[in-house]
Amino acid sequence: MNSEKFHFEKGLNYSIFHVNTPTTRVEPFLVPFPCLILCTKGWAKLSYNMENYDINEDNIFCIFSNTTLKGIDTSSDFQGIGIIFSNDTIIDTTIGFKAEYLASIFAIPKKQISDPHVKDLVHNLFRALDAYHDLENQFDRSTDFVYGIIRCLIITLAEVSKDSTEKPIFSNTPYSTTDNYFKDFLRLLSDHSKTQHNVAFYADKLCITPKYLNEICRKKTKHTAKEVITRHVIAQIKSALIVSGTSVQRIAYDFNFCDQSSFGKYFKKAVGMAPMAYRNKHNGDTAFIDED
Repeated sequence: MNSEKFHFEKGLNYSIFHVNTPTTRVEPFLVPFPCLILCTKGWAKLSYNMENYDINEDNIFCIFSNTTLKGIDTSSDFQGIGIIFSNDTIIDTTIGFKAEYLASIFAIPKKQISDPHVKDLVHNLFRALDAYHDLENQFDRSTDFVYGIIRCLIITLAEVSKDSTEKPIFSNTPYSTTDNYFKDFLRLLSDHSKTQHNVAFYADKLCITPKYLNEICRKKTKHTAKEVITRHVIAQIKSALIVSGTSVQRIAYDFNFCDQSSFGKYFKKAVGMAPMAYRNKHNGDTAFIDED
């Protein structure tokens, strides 16, 4: 992978790659996005953030964004499948998760899966994303499909991480001030984004200025704090519109908008269509009648 030239294909927020060629002592390179690698056959030796790891069949290796990876050696029969996600995809698919829940996945990069049922589940989730890669244009609700599978995969890996005996690689590495503020910001978003949509609220909770919070978000995500909040809120609203039968008026109230009109303008500005139009589009030919 060339981190400087890597980009996601148009319309996709993830990329699948297969590894089946023995590799020895490649130069270290920067992994620009979160990445999961499932070893399906053989073994590999990797250096990740200056720590060496032995990866065997049915191991999953979880790589955090902007970290350094180096291949040391592989068996002649080594095979693996990897999934790279955009940073936005990770944010959007983990709405409602506590920051610590997501952090546990990458703090312990190597996952040894011994339970046969969990092993089958993980392999099937990887296969589902791999199969869908060639069907992307044939599905009307492509984002929902991909995000649903990724969310299931993240939950599974977080649960596996709780039982891991491996040593966390970040346990003795102090977070920077920016990292700590951003982590706390995401935690606050999980708790308050349904009713609090203003940057000033979160800056006040963090005891910093809105300008500084914007700088932090730009550094970590290349988006402003307002954009991060909006993405978080819109993802929850989309879920409410598609999954629930709740009226738009009620959803507007639940998300602390003063009236349905302001809610509609907020949603349309971010998504490009009105809430009811979005709901009907993503629920097939059966249109909802909004009554209240």
